[in-house]
Amino acid sequence: MSTLISRALTITKLGDPRKVLELQKTHVSTKLADKEVLIKWLASPINPLDINKIEGAYPGSESPKIGGSEAVGVVEKAGSSSIFQPGDSVIPIGMGGDLWSEYDVVEEENLIKIRSDIDLISAATLLINPPTAYVMLKHFVELNPGDFIIQNSANSGVGRAYIYFLAWGYKSINLIRDRPNIDELKEELKNIGANFVFTEEEFRKENRKISSEYDIKLALNGVGGRSALSISAVLAPGGTIVTYGGMSKKPAEIPTSAFVFKGIRAFGVAVGNWMCMEENRPLVDQMFEELQDLIVQGKLHPPPVEMHELDDFKEAINRTLEGKNRKQVLLIHPDYKKFMAKL
Repeated sequence: MSTLISRALTITKLGDPRKVLELQKTHVSTKLADKEVLIKWLASPINPLDINKIEGAYPGSESPKIGGSEAVGVVEKAGSSSIFQPGDSVIPIGMGGDLWSEYDVVEEENLIKIRSDIDLISAATLLINPPTAYVMLKHFVELNPGDFIIQNSANSGVGRAYIYFLAWGYKSINLIRDRPNIDELKEELKNIGANFVFTEEEFRKENRKISSEYDIKLALNGVGGRSALSISAVLAPGGTIVTYGGMSKKPAEIPTSAFVFKGIRAFGVAVGNWMCMEENRPLVDQMFEELQDLIVQGKLHPPPVEMHELDDFKEAINRTLEGKNRKQVLLIHPDYKKFMAKL
């Protein structure tokens, strides 16, 4: 058989994710070039990035296009010169590819082999959020144990990964949006390592006190708007704010006085671009080794998720768009069931 029939969740045109996604059948060739790999994709989360791409709000958005920005899969077949073998567990590098598809042919340079003892959900959510938190902590400011870092969007995948990294000795101030179960969420974040947790509204009342009591070197901004203003305003002189997202869909506000009188620095990071730079590949390989070690040691966990069969993608999209729900994960190929025992 030279082709496989593969179900694929396709962005038929840019627009409302509830209206423009269709589950279609595609044909995937099994004839591979020397370094091509046939992948069976097992599971993929729905990230804010995916929604932005579907809506056309992300640079490079296109249609028609099979969706997805990260996933875990298994090698079904490898080209004659490939470094991969059938049965290898892999994740994509970068954030492209036809990931919301049961099968896809990928150049081997666009894949990373991962350990077979990583559970399905940790593997499916390994590509974007933990590396984003890792890069912001490792590559912008020289941090020492005991240093304070502030972040908004603390309940996001990036925010939770960062909290787990506090085991490296850092201290944290964490901001979240208000919600009905706010006390429960605060306790949950503290249980995984957060030092202080405030709602955005609570923090605006406490920010002067906090900036006077703590020397905050780094701010992580995943929201933008006035939330970015709140966390940048409490940075110590010479502090740094790194923006990795804009959940509010508003421009990040940073006070002029913080630049003029405190000399703060502001950067942005797109971890997918960083990982795809050839000169960074040794750093990328080292990073994924460290992240996988933390997962296996029980020191890094995926965010809480809700899982959906691919046929149930509409419910997964609706739950994502509602907000304040757990991360939604699409179970792509039925063989995901063979890997669920690792959970």
